[in-house]
Amino acid sequence: MMKESIKELIKDAHHACKNHFKKQTRIVMHKFFTLFKKENGEITYPAKLENSYRISKKNIGVGSFAIVKECVDKTTGEAYALKILTKRAIKGKENLLDTELGVLKKVNHPNIVKLKDLYESRDGVFIITELASGGELFNQLLKKGTYTEKDAANLVKQILEGVAYLHDHEIVHRDLKPENLLFKDNFENSKLMITDFGLSKIMKNDDDVLMTACGTPGYVAPEILLQTGHGKPVDIWSIGVITYILLCGYTPFWGEDQPSLFENIKSGFYEYEEDYWSEISDLAKDLIDRMLTFDPARRITAHHALEHDWLKFATNVDILENVKKNFSARDTFKKAVHLIRDVNRMRKSLGTGNGETGNSEHENL
Repeated sequence: MMKESIKELIKDAHHACKNHFKKQTRIVMHKFFTLFKKENGEITYPAKLENSYRISKKNIGVGSFAIVKECVDKTTGEAYALKILTKRAIKGKENLLDTELGVLKKVNHPNIVKLKDLYESRDGVFIITELASGGELFNQLLKKGTYTEKDAANLVKQILEGVAYLHDHEIVHRDLKPENLLFKDNFENSKLMITDFGLSKIMKNDDDVLMTACGTPGYVAPEILLQTGHGKPVDIWSIGVITYILLCGYTPFWGEDQPSLFENIKSGFYEYEEDYWSEISDLAKDLIDRMLTFDPARRITAHHALEHDWLKFATNVDILENVKKNFSARDTFKKAVHLIRDVNRMRKSLGTGNGETGNSEHENL
């Protein structure tokens, strides 16, 4: 399919589901509040939480199992993110919450979102973390006036530093993607932070092998799809995909549907189209190749990637035009595809959809 046809398909799909999304979101939010036994659209918070924080009524995020609000520490005036989960919504998926909390309690790194407080009530769990108000990785890039390889290298370095720390602590994220990479704030050179550890695993040692299928299509490593066992290298593969997109604006692996996408990933084949990669340095391509090495045993580690010359000598050539053009098409497509999918997934988790929810660790695939 030609790129022009894809863009038209994206545009039509986006318009077709936009109004449906708004309607379904209202239904989901009504059900969410119903689970907290409030008819007036308010949530019953634990008294200790309300005594310590001022909580905004506005949602800054709506996910499959939770909503996120901003809150302010009454003592310090510092703003934080408040993630609210109903116990009924996560019933049968408690392992995801346990995993996320286990990781957050264990880590302390500038490029990883920090846990501040944790509260629980009869109906819900309330997680307060460092606020990342700067938005998603790719969305912020679209707002830039200039964007160079050096800028991309700086972003990749921050991701690698966070992942190297996780791997040093035997933690595999397993769902690295742009939506889980958020800027701390909207200021220039804001730090990038890794979030969402629901699919993460704390390994016993480097020889520990994980078998559960998990991750997000497009960023998932081939060994997960092949079910040959996986570990830390899956995070490096995901960073390789992200790096590729940061430099050209589109994904290295494409499929008209999920099965064809997975077949392309399992083949390990990708290329650098001349129209979009002619100005990108060989050093950048070399690091991508090392991160997208098919054999996980030969794939570069986070620490070795941090020593790669591209992170030190990336060029200042402006690549914004091509990247922004491809980003825009990709972002519109992503929204069109995910508008209904995300709401339907949340409706199922809240008991409003038809059918049963699948295994929690397989849901993103």
